[in-house]
Amino acid sequence: MVRTEISEQDLDQVRDIVARTLAERFGPEGFVFDPIIVKPDLDQDGDDILLIKIIFDGDPEQLDPRWTMGIVGRIYPEMKAIPVTAYPITYFIEKSEWDDPYNHLFDHEIEGRDQRK
Repeated sequence: MVRTEISEQDLDQVRDIVARTLAERFGPEGFVFDPIIVKPDLDQDGDDILLIKIIFDGDPEQLDPRWTMGIVGRIYPEMKAIPVTAYPITYFIEKSEWDDPYNHLFDHEIEGRDQRK
């Protein structure tokens, strides 16, 4: 079991890495990624992970699944340079689903969402 402290500053840096990576790929296509929520957690073995929920507004048909599935390989090297070694687990959630109060998978994070706006 690995357990390391991840500061708020580290979480902000990870959020910035994710936002920059998404903007480089999808900015010209008119996507908006907001909020991006980064939350430390533990996996089933007790190892550190980062849950990264990426709320997007744009045509989901234009969100290349091959690229989004590979985002971890794009952001993890930069994360380790911070250094944040917790493994990232990413979720892409359509804004229409995120805004639906009956469809929240992560109700306990609504406050975090409001702070990022």
